[in-house]
Amino acid sequence: MPSETTYRIYINNRPHDISRAPLPAAQVAAMAGVPLDNVVIELETPAGLKEVALDGTLAAADGLSFLVTRQFIMGGAA
Repeated sequence: MPSETTYRIYINNRPHDISRAPLPAAQVAAMAGVPLDNVVIELETPAGLKEVALDGTLAAADGLSFLVTRQFIMGGAA
């Protein structure tokens, strides 16, 4: 049995198992595959979505759910 505690979190409705606590917001962005210079991280709470600062950290816990999106999307000519 491993000595480290693991937590199951959800990023854009996809499960991820993590062992790191506290959880850096930058790690959440990296797990979602969104570049750090273009990311918006929001934590789902009972009161609604709460934006998380990129340099912030969160206490790891089972069931945390994040919505990770791009701040802006650049498109090309069609």
